[in-house]
This record gives sequence, structure tokens and C-alpha cells, in this order.
Amino acid sequence: MLFQYISIDNINVADDSFRMTFLPDLEALKVSIRSIGVVSPIHLRHTADGRYQIISGYKRVLASKELGKQTVPALIYEHVDISPIHSFLHNLHDNVFSRKLNLIEKAIVVSKLSRIYGVPEEELVERYLPLMGEGKSYKILHQLTSLVEVIEPVKTYIVRSELPLSSAARIAEFSPSAQNALLTILESVKPSASKLNELLDLIREISARDGISVEDVLVRYELIAIVANPLTAPQDKIRALRQTLKGIRLPRLMEKQTEFLKLIQELELPEGADLKVDPYFEDPSMKLEYKFDAPEELELLVAHLGEAIKKQQWKKIFEWYRA
Repeated sequence: MLFQYISIDNINVADDSFRMTFLPDLEALKVSIRSIGVVSPIHLRHTADGRYQIISGYKRVLASKELGKQTVPALIYEHVDISPIHSFLHNLHDNVFSRKLNLIEKAIVVSKLSRIYGVPEEELVERYLPLMGEGKSYKILHQLTSLVEVIEPVKTYIVRSELPLSSAARIAEFSPSAQNALLTILESVKPSASKLNELLDLIREISARDGISVEDVLVRYELIAIVANPLTAPQDKIRALRQTLKGIRLPRLMEKQTEFLKLIQELELPEGADLKVDPYFEDPSMKLEYKFDAPEELELLVAHLGEAIKKQQWKKIFEWYRA
């Protein structure tokens, strides 16, 4: 191993054999390098053809190059002294003990260990998933592996949105063209993980029912138009999108929900009163909630309930519900 300042032009930055970094944020690092230079030497592997592969320090090289630096401090290994897999593991340990890997980086790690270095699944599950902060699970391994094939813009969306693995893997189930079509909607509405899963389920179910592609679902039902208005808040877009998809997927259920809402409105309950029922009308029970902080408000509720009973509006609701 040799220490020296090496010309960045001699480093094969395009060789990503040992790289696992995805979507690096170089700004803070550039501020540091601009101020005091590269503090920790990068690690390089000197190949038989005379070029230098980056073992670790990829971000330091990129940041230095963007700042116009000509050289960087480096510890250099000859190729006979460190094998490719040991170079990769060197970088893996350097990363996992200095920062948290994002999902795509974890996917790159398990993919390279499996496809390039022939590490068996059992070892990946027992040794390398825990090293990266994941549980010992074949399901987790397969979910991470699926992310490698996701299109690049969706990989970026997954990282920037900090999606949980389960949701990211759901997106990976779609074809590349479907992922690209879905991305327009996802970037507009920015759904939570649970809402994302619900939207994907509804879109997939409609696609299967109608026998058309996901892209055609988005076009046929004009879903992109629902989220296109930049002045509409993301939560309002999600609400409109969910209502539209539910109406398409379960039109009769949506009709029933609309009918029931009209019956509730006819009760003219005071502000703060909320009548809750099973949205699928499978549970026959109802729950009336009311917030109040004065006796007069409670008396108001009782008066409204009494009036509704006199007009047999409650009876009408129960008869409709049971039917």
C-alpha cells in the first residue's frame, strides 16, 4: 500500500465496480474540501492496465473534480494485493459504519454481492442484511433485489421520498413503462406509504378488471388531469384521486356511500357531531361522536336527535342501512 497525491485524470471514475453510492449530496463535502481540502485519503486499486479503480472515496473524488482540483490524497493498493471482492467489502464497511445507506444503495450492495461476487442468498440474509441495518429475511432480500431493475427516475423518487422498502418494492412490481407513467402522479401528490399502497392496489385492480395496461388506466380515466393543477394542495389531489379510483373500482359502493351521506345530512346534526359507520357497510353498528364543552351544546344535540326521531329520519336511516 502506497500513499501519494494522484492526478484525478488518472482515476477511472467511470469504473463503478466497487461503488454503491446513489444520489450523493456533495454540497456539504464541497464546502469542507474548499475550506481545508480532502482530509481522509481515498483508497484506490491499481489495475494491470495501469488505471486506478476507486475502492472508497467516490464522493470525495466527484466533489474534488467539481471544484477543479487536480489531485487528491490516496492510499494505493496493487491489484495483486487486494481482490475485487475484498475491495468491494472494504468500501461496504467504510460506508455502513460512517452513514446510513439508502434503499437503492442497499439494493446495489446485495445485487453486486450476488451477481458479481457469487455470494449465496443465505449469507446475504445472515450476514450482509444485518450489516446494513435490515432484518434477516429472504423477503427483504428479494424486495431489495427488485429495486435494482426500477427505472432511474423512480429510484430517485424512492430515495428523495424516503419510501419504506415495502412501498418501494410495490412500485418495482410494475413494468418500466408503467413506472414511468405512475411517476407523474406520484410526484404530484406525494402520498404517504399507506396512501401509496392503496393507490397502487386500486390502479392494479382496475387494470386487471378492464384487461388494459396501467398506462391505459391513467389515460382512459384521465387520472393525470386530476393531479395536474399546480395550485391544488397535494392532500386535496390525493383525496380526489382516491375518490375517483374507488368510484371506478367499486361504483356501486360509491353510490351507496353518497346515498348514505345524503341521509346523514338530512339529520341536520349540530357542528361537532359525527356519525361513523363501516365504509363497506358490512358492520351493522353505528357510532355517534360529539364534542362539546357546555351544557347548552349537549342540549342542542339532544334537541336535534329528538327532532330527527319525530320525523322518523333515524328510522329511515336504519331501514336503508339494513337493506
